[in-house]
Amino acid sequence: MYLSRLSLHNFRNYADLDLTLGPGLFIFYGENAQGKTNLLEAVSFLATATSFHATSDREVVSWYAPEHIARIEGAVKRRESAIEIETTIFDPTPPSVVPQPASPAKQEEIPIELPTNTPRKRLKLNSIPRRTMEVIGQMKVVLFAPADLHLVDGSPDERRRFLDRALCQVNPRYCQALVKYRKIVTQRAALLKRIRDNQEDPLMLDYLDEQLTNLAAQITHERLQMVIALNQEAAVFQQKISGGREQLQVLYRPSFKTDEIWNHSEVAQHYRSQLHTARRKEILQGVCLLGPHRDDIEFLVNDMNVLTYGSRGQQRTAALSTKLAELAYMRASTGDEPVLLFDDVFSELDQARREYLLEQVFQHEQVLLTATDLSSFPGEIAARANIFKVSNGILQSAQNNHTSPTTEMAPLSADEPLSESHEQR
Repeated sequence: MYLSRLSLHNFRNYADLDLTLGPGLFIFYGENAQGKTNLLEAVSFLATATSFHATSDREVVSWYAPEHIARIEGAVKRRESAIEIETTIFDPTPPSVVPQPASPAKQEEIPIELPTNTPRKRLKLNSIPRRTMEVIGQMKVVLFAPADLHLVDGSPDERRRFLDRALCQVNPRYCQALVKYRKIVTQRAALLKRIRDNQEDPLMLDYLDEQLTNLAAQITHERLQMVIALNQEAAVFQQKISGGREQLQVLYRPSFKTDEIWNHSEVAQHYRSQLHTARRKEILQGVCLLGPHRDDIEFLVNDMNVLTYGSRGQQRTAALSTKLAELAYMRASTGDEPVLLFDDVFSELDQARREYLLEQVFQHEQVLLTATDLSSFPGEIAARANIFKVSNGILQSAQNNHTSPTTEMAPLSADEPLSESHEQR
């Protein structure tokens, strides 16, 4: 699987971009805040229908987009078919902006308004409108970003998101269950507070608890199976990177008692029982105390908790091994080779880990990689790569003598400046 074409319109600092791609390694380099991460964000958006870099979809729309709309289009070559994905993002509450450049006349801020019923996002698959769940996973990506190197020492929410991002691409039913589960958790938390304040009958929880039980069992079961699969691959990677000195175990730590040998029904039965036992405590606190939204992952190196006792190098090795295992898991689960996205991650690694990761690069069908410069790449890597310099939303080919894909780009006009804070917002 590989992305053969990427088109952007008013996405972040790209006014118009039409980039032809193909199999192999693509390196996008340049100074910070020039748009390198934005390219990978757009590719990931096609696969997951959301941004890994923004807290809200509307943030990807250029502040200076005349219609307050961003568009991403991608053509994807798969083993048995070729597809086209189109994502249109609307910004229903854009900021007031001052036109650029300054005109001789006195400028005034121009308020911008869109109809309140304007949808925030529209998706198409092969030119046919589709629901989000029908598009997620049509193209699969695995992202390596600096934040992923903190998978071990980061927050539990980051580790849950790591599992969810992969599982949603692999299994659309999981994604549907996750969305429903989150809505019910929100509704249930509000109900718990009303019960605590004597505004509702506690029996009102029974209906939500039954729905919560079925969804939680499905999510937990799928996560457990993924972690089991990750263990098989991550242990091998950890051994190779550490020179055989370290044994890695990845353990799923649910917030309620379960067992990896239980089937879906058994997980649901035990969760329902524990949920009922915790009801009084949940009402007193006004929160949902048990469920996948409170689960975590634990990493053991040589039977020691690497978060508590591991060095920073061991933590990063464990994170890197787990991410590589994610790639193997997605490939084994779907038969497709995910597109690899490396967002300036090499600068965060020491030489040994950098060299090992570079060895992995050419084993995969397509790799899109960003970096601030090319000095960290061996000559034989750069010689085989398709290289582009990124400067303020403009791509320039920096190729060797070998044939490279073509690019057609319309640079930002003079009245469309981009601040650093805009790219990173």
